[in-house]
Amino acid sequence: MTGTYELLVKFDPHGLHDAAKTWTALGHAAESICQRHRRQVNGPLSGNWEGDDAKAALPYMADTEKQLNIVKKEADTAALVLNTVADRMYQAQTNLTNAVKRSVDAGLNVSAEGVVSLPPAGKGEANDPDAIRARQQLASDMKGFQSRIDTALKDAQTASDQGNKALGRLSSNALDPTKVNGSLAGAKNAVAAAMQDLGLVDPYIPDGKDPEKSAAWWKGLTPEQQEAYLALHPDRIGKLDGLPATVRDEANRLVLDEKLDAYRSGKPGDFGIDEDEYKSRINALEEIKRKLMASDGNPEKHQMLLLGIDPEAHNGRAIVSTGNPDKAQHTAVFVPGTGTVLGGVPGQMDHIRRLQKAAEDKAGDENVAVVSWLGYETPNWLDGSVVSNDRGEAGAPDLRNFTKGLRVAEGGNGNCSHLTLMGHSYGTYVVGVAARDGGANVDDIIALGSPGMGVDRASELNINPKHVWVGEAKNDFTQDFNLFGEGPQLGIFGAQRIQIDTSGHGGYWDIGPGGASESLQNQGRIIAGRQPTLAPKAP
Repeated sequence: MTGTYELLVKFDPHGLHDAAKTWTALGHAAESICQRHRRQVNGPLSGNWEGDDAKAALPYMADTEKQLNIVKKEADTAALVLNTVADRMYQAQTNLTNAVKRSVDAGLNVSAEGVVSLPPAGKGEANDPDAIRARQQLASDMKGFQSRIDTALKDAQTASDQGNKALGRLSSNALDPTKVNGSLAGAKNAVAAAMQDLGLVDPYIPDGKDPEKSAAWWKGLTPEQQEAYLALHPDRIGKLDGLPATVRDEANRLVLDEKLDAYRSGKPGDFGIDEDEYKSRINALEEIKRKLMASDGNPEKHQMLLLGIDPEAHNGRAIVSTGNPDKAQHTAVFVPGTGTVLGGVPGQMDHIRRLQKAAEDKAGDENVAVVSWLGYETPNWLDGSVVSNDRGEAGAPDLRNFTKGLRVAEGGNGNCSHLTLMGHSYGTYVVGVAARDGGANVDDIIALGSPGMGVDRASELNINPKHVWVGEAKNDFTQDFNLFGEGPQLGIFGAQRIQIDTSGHGGYWDIGPGGASESLQNQGRIIAGRQPTLAPKAP
């Protein structure tokens, strides 16, 4: 322990903290370059460049972003390791200093090797009973002081060893161009192992049940801490309702890249799924990523943000916005219905862009954002879940949390946007239950092709019935398929019926040769806070 004692006495934590700052700066630079690359290179080219050259170059450019994400993740991890070791060794040094001081104050000697010893006996002590008892007590105290010194030295050595092992995890040649697939997943595993080495396996992150608490926690972090959480725990940060949309987008894009990288470098059995599901997940994630990248070159109001992604959940989960809901004057949240799974999300992304365009045509200079919220397990026809209320009841609290989170996240901008919650098919039941059980924090509700909203009257939705809008095509089978309460399209329900000129259960967003249908335009009017054209009152 001789060398350890001398090193700990002389230890200066500023050296490690300064090195950590350098790593943090590197991570910040990688993130900044990645963002610029996405907005100024990948985004504009992904939506406009075609041909053989594009096919060869675009994957390479996507890999560049992946490598920058690896640099960011590992640089932030190195900074966290260095800061953690510095703090733990400084605490050990403090404990050592206190133990030495108390030893000396008690009259003991402490050598340059950290060994505590009794002072030489004084003249006559051997024949003095009181002196003998005092020396015996001092000898007993000496053992305690020595134990405290030894513990401080051991703690310092442990911190050093843990830091050395954790940093060693990061030397994985992750930027080797010959090892593209699996590199991001490898970096993620290396970071997890490094956290395990340091005992930092469960850092405090809110459980996400209260958007206000999540927002307050995030605002209380320093910029450096926020960057570290994004890099090291994107899967948990991306799920927190109440955080800024751009923060969730950054976290969830990293999650998407990690999931894709893991799937591409693995095989179906690694994930407990069959070949068809394996290919379906990869295809869905690749297409979602492609559409996100293509939107990155658009003006900010038309860029797409990934607010949630979970391919492992049954049927998949994905929340995508076109436009930034934190900045828009009008925001709509669309809840899809029966049969919508992860593979259908790219189609939903086209769908919300169409809704955004319809609303923008009515909103003048005001910005519009539209969110596709596949945040629940949708039912299907084959297993009979479509006639059960279980999945709607399970999804409604999460939907209510999401709309509350939008309100919380926009609070700092002072715009308090006009918020519309809309559902189609079974999605209207999820919307209805969310509104019924505590209110959905919205200004308008739209129900299209609804089998019932879980209530018998619009007045039960905790919103003025004059702001509950119902659309039903003449040949939509749900007219005779009301499973979850009184039919919203009926006059007794008490909602406003909008004019629908499209056909079938899935035609509410059709565009004909002459442009947007009246069905689509009416949805746009409501989203933009304008009066739609009304249908005659139902009997």
